[in-house]
Amino acid sequence: MLEYMIAQRKKIEIEKWNEGIRRKADPGTDFVIWWILNHGASFRNAWHNSLCKNCSLNSVCGHEVKIICNKYNLNTSEND
Repeated sequence: MLEYMIAQRKKIEIEKWNEGIRRKADPGTDFVIWWILNHGASFRNAWHNSLCKNCSLNSVCGHEVKIICNKYNLNTSEND
């Protein structure tokens, strides 16, 4: 669950940054709430269907929620 939260937070930060550039101003916490309401469920579904949830690199690129990834590295620490 922690990996999911980290990935979602990073995705929101990236989207907030992009929106700030588009607006030329910080979109603030209202944007974060808007993103969660409008994209949170689809991100959660994408996460559960991605390789990222089991990858040791998910803190780096897990926000991309990939189904196919040439960098995939099974996270064996959780399976011990």
